[in-house]
Amino acid sequence: MEFKMDTKDLKWWFWALNCVFILIALIGWIPAYHIVMLISAIQVIYFFSREGSLIAFPVQIRVVYFALTLLGLWPAVRFPFFILLLIGTIMVAFFGKCSIALMLKHMPWNSNREVRLN
Repeated sequence: MEFKMDTKDLKWWFWALNCVFILIALIGWIPAYHIVMLISAIQVIYFFSREGSLIAFPVQIRVVYFALTLLGLWPAVRFPFFILLLIGTIMVAFFGKCSIALMLKHMPWNSNREVRLN
C-alpha cells in the first residue's frame, strides 16, 4: 500500500477534514459529529453538481458515506460506527483505497459503469 496525499486537490481536503472532525467527535466533542455530516453533505452536493447525476459512481460513494455519517445522530451506535468511518476515511485520504467503492462496484446497477473514486 502506497501513501498518497494530494493537498492541492479539493477532494482530498474533504476527506482530510472528515478525518479531523471524526477524531474530534470520538474524543468527545459531540458537535463534531454534526460537522462530519455537514462536510459529507457538501461532498454529495459538490460531486452531484460536478457529475450531473446521482447514479454517477463518485456520487454514489458520497451518498453512502453521508448515510453512514447520519448514524452519528443515534447516540447508542455513533461511537463504534464513527471508529469504522475513521478507519475508512483514513484509507481514502491517505492511501486512495475506498471500501465503499469496492462494495458499490459489485452492485448490479454498476456492472457496466466506470468505477472511480474521484
